[in-house]
Amino acid sequence: MEQQTTIEAQGTIQEIHHHAPLTSSEIAILWRTNVYYSMLECIYKHFLNTLDAPDLRPYIEDAISMFEKRVNRTSKILKKEGPIPKGFGDEDIDLGAPRLFTDLYYYYFTLNLARIGLQLGGMNLSHSVRKDVRDFYTEALMSTTRFYNRFSEIMLEKGIYIRPPITNIYKEADVIEKQNFLRGFLGERRPLLAEEIDQLFFGIRNNELAKALATGFLQVAKSEQVRAYMVKGVEIARKLKDILSSALQKENIPVSIQSGELVTDSTIPPLSDKLMMQNVVVLIGIVNYATSIASSLRHDLIVTYTRLIGEAVNYGEDGINIMIENGWFEEPPRKIDRRELAKEPVH
Repeated sequence: MEQQTTIEAQGTIQEIHHHAPLTSSEIAILWRTNVYYSMLECIYKHFLNTLDAPDLRPYIEDAISMFEKRVNRTSKILKKEGPIPKGFGDEDIDLGAPRLFTDLYYYYFTLNLARIGLQLGGMNLSHSVRKDVRDFYTEALMSTTRFYNRFSEIMLEKGIYIRPPITNIYKEADVIEKQNFLRGFLGERRPLLAEEIDQLFFGIRNNELAKALATGFLQVAKSEQVRAYMVKGVEIARKLKDILSSALQKENIPVSIQSGELVTDSTIPPLSDKLMMQNVVVLIGIVNYATSIASSLRHDLIVTYTRLIGEAVNYGEDGINIMIENGWFEEPPRKIDRRELAKEPVH
């Protein structure tokens, strides 16, 4: 009898666990994942339709397949417990439009996207509780990892992988004995730490890619309002890149740049203004200068990154306002407002 009761209790626990509703965190990340990958699916269909390099094609096809699976899977999970985002679709892409970016940009964009996928994948998994959600993000993280490793190899083989700076470091570990280790404004500054160089380098790369993206969108956007936003984006990305580059140049650390054009001269939009705005706003939201602050100990670098956060937040807010004004901003899931329900007439 006791054994039967235990089995029944275990069965009840399993049943409750299996049918547990999604948490607020899970709803949020599934929603974001769905919108994000439906956007990327459109962008990569344009890439696939316009690329020249034959060895790039299978990677773009693999990426599209991953995006489709993630959109379908998140839609399936969300369907049972709430609304599915409209996201983006065929109406947001013109497959007959000429290429807007070069193959070289496709390579850089895809590698950076894989890096972002690794960061988001780990964060999304850590916010997941229910088994089906954890299983989904575990597989997503694993597939992104496999893709990143394979794609890094092909870029290294082609000689287009831009490596972070190589610099001489002390061979033995030591402890800090003086408070001037943190100094960055007055007196003699210590040399940059390897971790600080790393954050500066990837900040530069992110802004290079953002500048090229905004430049391309500026050429093809139909709305004057969107074009003005892209002009501002180009200016901000150039300024932020210069600020970060100067920190490396002051210590004679070379700043690597790509060897080739990234944007074509096309003026025919392959993507809708709505999708282009979403892409830029999402890119701004993903760039995490807070991580750079946490990884930097010199005062001048902390102040610099704090400024960059302010620039990014203001620019991103302007973008969301434009999207709201044009009816392009899809509201993420939110808690029911019971004050509004109380105003509904009683039936």
